[in-house]
Amino acid sequence: MRRSKKQKLFNLGIFFLAFVLMSYLFVFPYHYKVSFTTKQPPGVVFDHLRAWSEFSQRDTAKVVNQDMVLYSRLIQNIDHPKGALSVDWSIKRDSDTTTRVEGRFSATNEALKEKLRLPFGQSFVPGSSITLTQSLTQGLIEKSKNFKTHSISDTITEPLFCAYVPVHTTEGSKAQGMLRQISTVMHYIKDNAISLKGDPFITVTHWDPLTQDLSFDFCFPIDSTATRPSDPEVRFKTLASRRYLKAIFNGNYRVSQQGWYTLLDYAQRNEIKLGSEIIEIYRNDPHEGGDSMEWVAELLMPIEN
Repeated sequence: MRRSKKQKLFNLGIFFLAFVLMSYLFVFPYHYKVSFTTKQPPGVVFDHLRAWSEFSQRDTAKVVNQDMVLYSRLIQNIDHPKGALSVDWSIKRDSDTTTRVEGRFSATNEALKEKLRLPFGQSFVPGSSITLTQSLTQGLIEKSKNFKTHSISDTITEPLFCAYVPVHTTEGSKAQGMLRQISTVMHYIKDNAISLKGDPFITVTHWDPLTQDLSFDFCFPIDSTATRPSDPEVRFKTLASRRYLKAIFNGNYRVSQQGWYTLLDYAQRNEIKLGSEIIEIYRNDPHEGGDSMEWVAELLMPIEN
Protein backbone atom coordinates (compact mmCIF):
# COMPACT_ATOMS: atom_id res chain seq x y z
CA MET A 1 0.00 0.00 0.00
CA ARG A 2 2.73 2.43 0.97
CA ARG A 3 4.65 1.59 -2.17
CA SER A 4 1.55 2.04 -4.28
CA LYS A 5 0.83 5.39 -2.65
CA LYS A 6 4.39 6.56 -3.23
CA GLN A 7 4.16 5.42 -6.83
CA LYS A 8 0.95 7.39 -7.30
CA LEU A 9 2.53 10.50 -5.78
CA PHE A 10 5.57 10.04 -7.98
CA ASN A 11 3.43 9.59 -11.07
CA LEU A 12 1.38 12.64 -10.09
CA GLY A 13 4.56 14.67 -9.66
CA ILE A 14 5.86 13.56 -13.05
CA PHE A 15 2.52 14.43 -14.63
CA PHE A 16 2.52 17.87 -12.98
CA LEU A 17 6.07 18.62 -14.12
CA ALA A 18 5.25 17.43 -17.62
CA PHE A 19 2.14 19.61 -17.63
CA VAL A 20 4.12 22.65 -16.50
CA LEU A 21 6.84 21.98 -19.07
CA MET A 22 4.37 21.49 -21.92
CA SER A 23 2.49 24.63 -20.91
CA TYR A 24 5.72 26.60 -20.76
CA LEU A 25 6.89 25.34 -24.14
CA PHE A 26 3.67 25.33 -26.14
CA VAL A 27 0.85 27.20 -24.38
CA PHE A 28 2.39 30.54 -23.34
CA PRO A 29 2.90 32.42 -26.62
CA TYR A 30 5.83 34.58 -25.56
CA HIS A 31 9.33 34.22 -24.11
CA TYR A 32 9.71 37.32 -21.95
CA LYS A 33 7.48 40.13 -20.68
CA VAL A 34 8.60 43.69 -19.93
CA SER A 35 6.34 46.39 -18.49
CA PHE A 36 6.55 50.06 -17.55
CA THR A 37 4.26 52.95 -16.60
CA THR A 38 4.17 56.51 -17.87
CA LYS A 39 2.22 59.69 -17.20
CA GLN A 40 1.49 60.11 -20.90
CA PRO A 41 -1.98 59.10 -22.19
CA PRO A 42 -2.37 55.89 -24.22
CA GLY A 43 -2.51 57.78 -27.54
CA VAL A 44 0.89 59.41 -27.01
CA VAL A 45 2.41 56.05 -26.02
CA PHE A 46 0.83 54.31 -29.00
CA ASP A 47 2.13 56.99 -31.37
CA HIS A 48 5.62 56.70 -29.87
CA LEU A 49 5.68 52.92 -30.23
CA ARG A 50 4.33 53.13 -33.77
CA ALA A 51 7.12 55.56 -34.70
CA TRP A 52 9.77 53.14 -33.37
CA SER A 53 10.29 51.87 -36.91
CA GLU A 54 11.42 55.39 -37.88
CA PHE A 55 14.16 55.73 -35.25
CA SER A 56 14.94 52.06 -34.50
CA GLN A 57 18.33 52.21 -36.21
CA ARG A 58 19.65 53.90 -33.07
CA ASP A 59 19.07 50.57 -31.33
CA THR A 60 20.84 48.66 -34.14
CA ALA A 61 17.49 47.00 -34.80
CA LYS A 62 15.08 47.25 -37.70
CA VAL A 63 11.44 47.42 -36.59
CA VAL A 64 8.41 46.75 -38.79
CA ASN A 65 4.83 47.39 -37.64
CA GLN A 66 2.64 44.36 -38.31
CA ASP A 67 -0.76 44.90 -36.75
CA MET A 68 -2.38 47.44 -34.47
CA VAL A 69 -5.52 48.26 -32.53
CA LEU A 70 -5.77 52.01 -32.12
CA TYR A 71 -4.27 53.26 -28.83
CA SER A 72 -4.36 49.82 -27.15
CA ARG A 73 -2.28 47.22 -29.01
CA LEU A 74 0.63 47.07 -31.44
CA ILE A 75 2.49 44.06 -32.84
CA GLN A 76 5.97 44.56 -34.28
CA ASN A 77 8.70 42.44 -35.82
CA ILE A 78 12.27 43.29 -34.83
CA ASP A 79 15.36 42.39 -36.83
CA HIS A 80 17.88 42.43 -33.98
CA PRO A 81 21.61 41.65 -34.37
CA LYS A 82 21.30 38.85 -31.81
CA GLY A 83 18.20 37.31 -33.40
CA ALA A 84 14.76 38.01 -34.82
CA LEU A 85 12.04 39.01 -32.36
CA SER A 86 8.37 39.88 -32.30
CA VAL A 87 6.72 42.00 -29.62
CA ASP A 88 3.07 42.36 -28.74
CA TRP A 89 2.48 45.67 -26.93
CA SER A 90 -0.53 46.19 -24.69
CA ILE A 91 -1.40 49.77 -23.64
CA LYS A 92 -3.94 50.41 -20.88
CA ARG A 93 -4.96 53.25 -18.61
CA ASP A 94 -3.73 52.27 -15.14
CA SER A 95 -5.31 55.30 -13.42
CA ASP A 96 -6.28 58.87 -14.23
CA THR A 97 -2.60 59.80 -14.15
CA THR A 98 -0.71 56.75 -15.45
CA THR A 99 -0.68 54.40 -18.41
CA ARG A 100 0.65 50.85 -18.13
CA VAL A 101 2.50 49.30 -21.07
CA GLU A 102 3.36 45.60 -21.40
CA GLY A 103 5.57 44.16 -24.12
CA ARG A 104 5.53 40.40 -24.71
CA PHE A 105 8.68 39.47 -26.60
CA SER A 106 9.20 36.24 -28.53
CA ALA A 107 12.04 34.84 -30.60
CA THR A 108 10.73 34.15 -34.09
CA ASN A 109 13.57 31.84 -35.17
CA GLU A 110 14.19 28.62 -33.24
CA ALA A 111 11.49 29.67 -30.77
CA LEU A 112 11.39 26.30 -28.98
CA LYS A 113 15.17 26.20 -28.58
CA GLU A 114 15.16 29.73 -27.11
CA LYS A 115 12.52 28.67 -24.56
CA LEU A 116 14.68 25.77 -23.49
CA ARG A 117 17.65 28.12 -23.10
CA LEU A 118 15.74 30.64 -20.98
CA PRO A 119 15.87 28.85 -17.59
CA PHE A 120 19.64 28.50 -17.97
CA GLY A 121 20.23 32.16 -18.81
CA GLN A 122 21.44 31.34 -22.31
CA SER A 123 18.68 33.00 -24.37
CA PHE A 124 19.23 36.40 -25.98
CA VAL A 125 15.57 37.33 -25.54
CA PRO A 126 15.50 38.73 -21.95
CA GLY A 127 18.54 40.96 -22.32
CA SER A 128 17.51 42.24 -25.75
CA SER A 129 13.93 42.85 -24.59
CA ILE A 130 15.07 44.87 -21.59
CA THR A 131 17.62 46.91 -23.56
CA LEU A 132 15.15 47.74 -26.33
CA THR A 133 12.39 48.68 -23.88
CA GLN A 134 14.75 50.88 -21.88
CA SER A 135 15.71 52.71 -25.06
CA LEU A 136 12.03 53.18 -25.93
CA THR A 137 11.08 54.49 -22.50
CA GLN A 138 14.01 56.88 -22.45
CA GLY A 139 12.95 58.14 -25.86
CA LEU A 140 9.42 58.69 -24.56
CA ILE A 141 10.77 60.61 -21.56
CA GLU A 142 12.90 62.85 -23.78
CA LYS A 143 10.03 63.36 -26.21
CA SER A 144 7.69 64.34 -23.37
CA LYS A 145 10.05 67.14 -22.33
CA ASN A 146 9.34 68.91 -25.64
CA PHE A 147 5.60 69.51 -25.23
CA LYS A 148 2.90 69.97 -22.62
CA THR A 149 -0.89 69.76 -22.89
CA HIS A 150 -2.90 71.27 -20.07
CA SER A 151 -5.79 73.52 -18.95
CA ILE A 152 -8.58 71.46 -20.50
CA SER A 153 -11.89 73.31 -20.45
CA ASP A 154 -15.35 73.53 -21.98
CA THR A 155 -15.68 76.59 -24.23
CA ILE A 156 -17.89 78.20 -26.85
CA THR A 157 -16.23 79.95 -29.80
CA GLU A 158 -17.29 83.09 -31.62
CA PRO A 159 -18.15 82.97 -35.35
CA LEU A 160 -15.08 83.43 -37.52
CA PHE A 161 -14.60 84.24 -41.21
CA CYS A 162 -11.37 83.23 -42.92
CA ALA A 163 -9.40 82.81 -46.11
CA TYR A 164 -7.88 79.35 -46.46
CA VAL A 165 -6.16 76.78 -48.64
CA PRO A 166 -6.84 73.03 -48.31
CA VAL A 167 -3.86 70.83 -47.46
CA HIS A 168 -3.50 67.05 -47.70
CA THR A 169 -0.56 65.41 -45.96
CA THR A 170 0.26 63.00 -43.14
CA GLU A 171 -0.12 63.58 -39.42
CA GLY A 172 3.63 63.90 -38.91
CA SER A 173 4.04 66.31 -41.85
CA LYS A 174 1.36 68.76 -40.75
CA ALA A 175 3.82 71.62 -40.19
CA GLN A 176 5.54 71.05 -43.54
CA GLY A 177 2.14 71.15 -45.22
CA MET A 178 1.44 74.54 -43.67
CA LEU A 179 4.86 75.89 -44.65
CA ARG A 180 4.27 74.90 -48.27
CA GLN A 181 1.02 76.85 -48.39
CA ILE A 182 1.54 79.87 -46.14
CA SER A 183 2.90 82.04 -48.95
CA THR A 184 -0.17 81.29 -51.10
CA VAL A 185 -2.58 82.77 -48.57
CA MET A 186 -0.34 85.58 -47.34
CA HIS A 187 0.46 86.82 -50.85
CA TYR A 188 -3.25 86.92 -51.64
CA ILE A 189 -4.04 88.84 -48.44
CA LYS A 190 -1.20 91.34 -48.92
CA ASP A 191 -1.73 91.80 -52.65
CA ASN A 192 -5.38 92.67 -52.04
CA ALA A 193 -4.73 94.85 -48.96
CA ILE A 194 -6.90 92.65 -46.73
CA SER A 195 -6.44 93.06 -42.97
CA LEU A 196 -5.93 90.05 -40.73
CA LYS A 197 -8.41 89.77 -37.85
CA GLY A 198 -6.64 87.21 -35.68
CA ASP A 199 -4.12 84.40 -35.50
CA PRO A 200 -3.79 81.65 -38.14
CA PHE A 201 -5.37 78.27 -37.47
CA ILE A 202 -6.21 74.96 -39.10
CA THR A 203 -9.48 73.05 -39.23
CA VAL A 204 -9.00 69.32 -39.71
CA THR A 205 -11.45 67.99 -42.30
CA HIS A 206 -10.20 64.38 -42.32
CA TRP A 207 -7.98 62.39 -39.96
CA ASP A 208 -7.38 58.65 -39.99
CA PRO A 209 -5.47 57.88 -36.77
CA LEU A 210 -4.45 54.42 -38.03
CA THR A 211 -3.01 55.42 -41.40
CA GLN A 212 -2.14 58.96 -40.18
CA ASP A 213 -3.70 60.38 -43.34
CA LEU A 214 -4.60 64.03 -42.73
CA SER A 215 -6.48 66.79 -44.56
CA PHE A 216 -7.02 70.28 -43.18
CA ASP A 217 -7.79 73.85 -44.16
CA PHE A 218 -5.02 76.33 -43.36
CA CYS A 219 -6.95 79.46 -42.37
CA PHE A 220 -6.32 83.16 -41.79
CA PRO A 221 -9.11 85.25 -40.16
CA ILE A 222 -10.13 88.26 -42.25
CA ASP A 223 -12.94 90.80 -42.39
CA SER A 224 -15.93 89.22 -44.12
CA THR A 225 -16.77 92.55 -45.74
CA ALA A 226 -13.38 92.93 -47.41
CA THR A 227 -13.20 92.84 -51.23
CA ARG A 228 -12.11 89.36 -52.24
CA PRO A 229 -11.05 88.91 -55.87
CA SER A 230 -11.41 85.34 -57.14
CA ASP A 231 -8.33 83.13 -56.89
CA PRO A 232 -7.74 79.57 -58.14
CA GLU A 233 -6.22 78.45 -54.81
CA VAL A 234 -7.58 80.62 -52.01
CA ARG A 235 -11.06 79.88 -50.64
CA PHE A 236 -13.29 81.38 -47.95
CA LYS A 237 -15.58 80.06 -45.22
CA THR A 238 -17.26 80.94 -41.95
CA LEU A 239 -16.82 78.91 -38.78
CA ALA A 240 -20.05 79.02 -36.80
CA SER A 241 -20.15 79.44 -33.05
CA ARG A 242 -19.86 76.03 -31.41
CA ARG A 243 -19.12 74.28 -28.14
CA TYR A 244 -15.65 72.73 -27.91
CA LEU A 245 -13.40 70.83 -25.55
CA LYS A 246 -10.30 73.01 -25.39
CA ALA A 247 -6.70 72.46 -24.27
CA ILE A 248 -3.58 74.60 -24.21
CA PHE A 249 -0.54 73.13 -25.96
CA ASN A 250 3.02 74.33 -25.31
CA GLY A 251 5.72 73.11 -27.66
CA ASN A 252 6.76 73.05 -31.28
CA TYR A 253 3.73 73.12 -33.56
CA ARG A 254 5.23 70.23 -35.53
CA VAL A 255 4.15 67.89 -32.71
CA SER A 256 0.97 69.64 -31.59
CA GLN A 257 -1.06 66.58 -32.62
CA GLN A 258 0.27 64.94 -29.45
CA GLY A 259 -2.21 67.18 -27.68
CA TRP A 260 -5.07 65.59 -29.64
CA TYR A 261 -4.43 62.32 -27.82
CA THR A 262 -4.71 64.07 -24.47
CA LEU A 263 -8.08 65.59 -25.42
CA LEU A 264 -9.36 62.24 -26.71
CA ASP A 265 -8.21 60.49 -23.54
CA TYR A 266 -9.83 63.13 -21.33
CA ALA A 267 -13.10 62.86 -23.27
CA GLN A 268 -13.12 59.06 -22.98
CA ARG A 269 -12.47 59.11 -19.23
CA ASN A 270 -15.18 61.71 -18.70
CA GLU A 271 -17.70 60.17 -21.13
CA ILE A 272 -17.73 63.18 -23.45
CA LYS A 273 -18.66 62.52 -27.07
CA LEU A 274 -16.51 64.47 -29.51
CA GLY A 275 -16.94 65.33 -33.17
CA SER A 276 -14.27 64.75 -35.77
CA GLU A 277 -13.34 68.35 -36.67
CA ILE A 278 -10.21 69.55 -34.86
CA ILE A 279 -9.07 73.16 -34.66
CA GLU A 280 -5.59 74.39 -33.82
CA ILE A 281 -5.09 78.12 -33.25
CA TYR A 282 -1.46 79.30 -33.27
CA ARG A 283 -0.81 82.19 -30.91
CA ASN A 284 2.92 82.52 -31.70
CA ASP A 285 4.87 83.01 -34.92
CA PRO A 286 7.49 80.23 -35.17
CA HIS A 287 9.58 82.44 -37.47
CA GLU A 288 10.33 84.64 -34.47
CA GLY A 289 12.12 81.72 -32.80
CA GLY A 290 12.53 81.52 -29.04
CA ASP A 291 11.87 78.65 -26.65
CA SER A 292 9.18 76.49 -28.26
CA MET A 293 7.93 75.52 -24.80
CA GLU A 294 6.69 79.09 -24.52
CA TRP A 295 4.72 78.84 -27.76
CA VAL A 296 0.97 78.50 -27.30
CA ALA A 297 -1.54 76.67 -29.46
CA GLU A 298 -5.18 76.27 -28.56
CA LEU A 299 -6.53 72.83 -29.44
CA LEU A 300 -10.30 72.41 -29.83
CA MET A 301 -12.50 69.37 -30.49
CA PRO A 302 -16.28 69.81 -30.88
CA ILE A 303 -18.50 68.45 -28.11
CA GLU A 304 -21.54 66.55 -29.39
CA ASN A 305 -23.38 65.65 -26.18
